Amino acid sequence: MKSTVLILLALLSFGCAAEPNGSSKAPGAAAPDRGGAIVAEHIKRDAAPFRKDHVRFTVTENGRGPEVTEIDVWRRQSGDVTTTLSVMTKPVEDAGTGSLTIEEKGKPAVIVTYAASRGEFRETDTGKMFIGGLTAQELIGEWDKYSYRLIAETPDGSEVEGKLKEGERSAIAVTRVVFDKQNYLPVRMELFDNAGKKLRSYGVPEIRTADGRPYIGKTMVTNYVYGSEITIEIVSREYPAALDDSLFTRERLKLTARK
Repeated sequence: MKSTVLILLALLSFGCAAEPNGSSKAPGAAAPDRGGAIVAEHIKRDAAPFRKDHVRFTVTENGRGPEVTEIDVWRRQSGDVTTTLSVMTKPVEDAGTGSLTIEEKGKPAVIVTYAASRGEFRETDTGKMFIGGLTAQELIGEWDKYSYRLIAETPDGSEVEGKLKEGERSAIAVTRVVFDKQNYLPVRMELFDNAGKKLRSYGVPEIRTADGRPYIGKTMVTNYVYGSEITIEIVSREYPAALDDSLFTRERLKLTARK
């Protein structure tokens, strides 16, 4: 179980989306900069100096399960750097397993874990698949890897297509995300590989609020590659005035790791 959940990180700032039913395509009206502006507005609204979430994952894979994992997530944003500590609380046998993610604008995200049995830190990128076959990239977002254009609009949502930039690496070549026009939350999403094969679909059945700010409370994911269904629920969200700097250090991973 541990190897599948070490990197469930800055959860759902990416959220979810897919092509809306009955959306009106407007081929000539969609400008690339408009799509980029919508993504930028979402990122701006999602930002907060400090955030704390408790997240529950429920996974059914190939008819087996469900398996439930719960994680505490602390996030700090300072300038162009976002640092996130994630620590498992359930199942009991894996409690304390943690990861530290460092995202700096213009640089690849770095994910750090601590192997207590070996007494060493390990680093990995965001392309590896974990719980239910999701990648860390999907949970973090990594919006900068893609170029965007607006491809459709309805009264309620704006559909934005993202294409992987030249020189960037990802199994996800194309994203199609629908952003709510009122709050700019990504409420539906579809992901495709470089051959146009659909990899995953995301849907958002529930929006919640914390401190007057709307956020995605529940996400339903279908992973066509793994044959899995995943429910991601943010059980609680807080925006603390401050968090201890020691939370966002490698030494903290040592303290939380099970021996």
